[in-house]
Amino acid sequence: MNFLQSPDGSGYPAEYLIARIRGRRAWLVKVWDDILSGPVPAETILPTYYGALVSEYAKEGVWKRMFQEFRWVWLQMNRGLRNIFTPFFLYSETKTIVLCLRHKIEKERTTDVEDLLSFSLLSREVKDILKREADMPLILEEFENKFLSPDGNPAGLKEIFAQEGLKGIEEKLVNECIDQIIASKLHPVLHGFFVFLIDIKNIMTLYKYDRWDVKTDPVFIQGGSISESILRKTVQEGGISRIIRLVHQRTGISVQEPGATEIENTLFAGLTKYLRIHAREGSEAGLILDYLWKISIEARNFSILLYRRDVDKTSFHKELVIL
Repeated sequence: MNFLQSPDGSGYPAEYLIARIRGRRAWLVKVWDDILSGPVPAETILPTYYGALVSEYAKEGVWKRMFQEFRWVWLQMNRGLRNIFTPFFLYSETKTIVLCLRHKIEKERTTDVEDLLSFSLLSREVKDILKREADMPLILEEFENKFLSPDGNPAGLKEIFAQEGLKGIEEKLVNECIDQIIASKLHPVLHGFFVFLIDIKNIMTLYKYDRWDVKTDPVFIQGGSISESILRKTVQEGGISRIIRLVHQRTGISVQEPGATEIENTLFAGLTKYLRIHAREGSEAGLILDYLWKISIEARNFSILLYRRDVDKTSFHKELVIL
């Protein structure tokens, strides 16, 4: 699975990119309390580097800004770094694909999809498929045949869409992407990142199974640090306390409230801590990945602030991942 564009040029030396990233890290929000203690969260509290895109594209401009920065990092990388970070950008672009499909389902203008793809790292062929004026089953079939199952083993996207809608497609794309990534030869920092990410998704699957009283057996992603036997035992024994214990064991952070948002944010905070350690150790890959992750978390936080501006500021502390 590789649906990214191939940039022209050889990029820049790693030392140059690291120096640029060290400078750009100064832009990131460091004290979220300052944001929440100011005016009612809205466009006015966004840092200036979000301003133009949010003004033009409203709330979606936050994600455009994230992809714009991802694109900048990707184009600066030399061939060696691109090889290391291809899995990360592949994973991040699954979000772009899902957002484009959502626009198509909602029958919005073709230009909305084109705008969404303006900063995307997806290949021209994938972009052409997503821009196509066609029914969703045809788009899914073409994408699957060319990129998801070129070996002829069907992924069943059309059937998944008919039964589970876009949510099922998103889960299939993400899980398929992670399965292939974790089975590949990864740089140690990237491997640790995806192992942690798998643990996050599996723990959240446990939570949903326990809270929502799901009747079907949960499906876990292979390759995490928590064995499937432990995950299955947690399912059998049930109880939110066991899930919270897993979260603490994985992150070293205590969950204050047993809600979905609190658990997920604690897991994200644990992953942030893991990446910060590797960045401080001086690893080039660790520093770059730490920066990319912080950009994605910052975009997530501002997206919540803009979408839920009616929520009181105290509640926002529970919603945000504080870096």
